[in-house]
Amino acid sequence: MANITVQKIEKPGMQPLPIFEEMEKRFADVRQRAFELFEKRGRALGHALDDWFRAEHEVFGWPAAELDEKGDGYQLQMTLPGFDAGEVQVTATPSEIVVHAEIKPEKKAEEAKVLWTEFGPNNVCRRFAMPQPIDIDKTRATLDKGMLHITAAKAPAAQAKPIAVAAA
Repeated sequence: MANITVQKIEKPGMQPLPIFEEMEKRFADVRQRAFELFEKRGRALGHALDDWFRAEHEVFGWPAAELDEKGDGYQLQMTLPGFDAGEVQVTATPSEIVVHAEIKPEKKAEEAKVLWTEFGPNNVCRRFAMPQPIDIDKTRATLDKGMLHITAAKAPAAQAKPIAVAAA
């Protein structure tokens, strides 16, 4: 079981979350892939929506995930088959967890002529809103046999504090 470093962001407004940059990149990837599919069909009109949906499916393929509440914390599990711990980035804020993983395809030796392939970059980005604030300092992630396990402790509830009233 490999440990994964969890990036901790105390206040989300202080630093852009990786999800926004990733969304921009993903939409650009969908546009590019839809255009590639259009070109591959010889620029024949009438299939733009099919090309777009296929491109979305290729780019946004979502791995399965599950969030469980266990006592004083949460356990998030997500399938990431084929990924190594070094290819997975987990970012935690008090209100959400973002998982980003990417495998870049290996270049084939020049003597190999690829006739067709379904391999491409494997890029996953998921954002999980937490039901209650979490303690980012007690958030851990491990990857074991293609299953990402993230444990996050609930943040302590804010306590009421009596305020003394002074005479004016």
